[in-house]
Amino acid sequence: MKKRRVLIMYATMTRNTEKIAESFRDTFEAYNWDVTYLRLKGNLDWAALQDDLYFDDYDAICLGSPIVGGAPLQIVQKLFSFGGGGDLEKSVQKKLDENKTGSEAAEAAARPAGPIWRKNRAPYAGVLNKSDSWPLGIVFSTYGGGFFGTKECIPTLEMLAHYLRSYNVNIIGKFCCAGKETGPAGIPTGVKPPKEFRPGKDLSLLEPADVEDAVIYEMADGTKKPGGYFFHYDMESKPGEREINKAKYFIQDFIEDYFMTYDGNPNVAISELISMS
Repeated sequence: MKKRRVLIMYATMTRNTEKIAESFRDTFEAYNWDVTYLRLKGNLDWAALQDDLYFDDYDAICLGSPIVGGAPLQIVQKLFSFGGGGDLEKSVQKKLDENKTGSEAAEAAARPAGPIWRKNRAPYAGVLNKSDSWPLGIVFSTYGGGFFGTKECIPTLEMLAHYLRSYNVNIIGKFCCAGKETGPAGIPTGVKPPKEFRPGKDLSLLEPADVEDAVIYEMADGTKKPGGYFFHYDMESKPGEREINKAKYFIQDFIEDYFMTYDGNPNVAISELISMS
């Protein structure tokens, strides 16, 4: 039987998302998949990588990013968005400023140099070419947990899913988990949050908020733990063993449910795997 292939692409800043990408990679490899693993960053030699970037050649595509300002990292937006403040948007705007119509401007604006994700593309993403391959897709993200919990992640996951759908990837999996917080929740469990968060400042030196002391909870073994002030407990340890295992089990479900079939053909993508914690 043909060996299955997966392309895992991710962006990261503090390695939170990278830890999840590594867990994905290790799990695919444990099932004897051929894995192409790529950290997205601005100084990559796209020409040298191009032969490994065609979605048509893969059974599955994974795309991940942390959240910054409520959106994926800029490198992800630039590589996959048709606008989003990137070079293409600026080029179109320049043509519009030269008094061209919208369609003329779009045609005149050359797509910026970078990777090509499909060998063959329809005129528009919405024009379906039935001869094209439709690999299954997974999007993933990590978030701080200092605000609204998993709801912080949903818009970013949807943006990542939209990017892949634009290149004929059938999204059937979404994964997110908390990562070590670098913002206002980046304090030890039980320590009062700062009254006013200022990026770049040592949180221990900031005036604490006027809130009650954390309650102490006693575990069954007699150990005692202070209560946490934010949505997630113990932000210092995330993503830890618990989150890594969730990522591992998520990919195991994906492989076994969709690819370990009686006839060797992938299952029809009629369901969706979601893990949000």
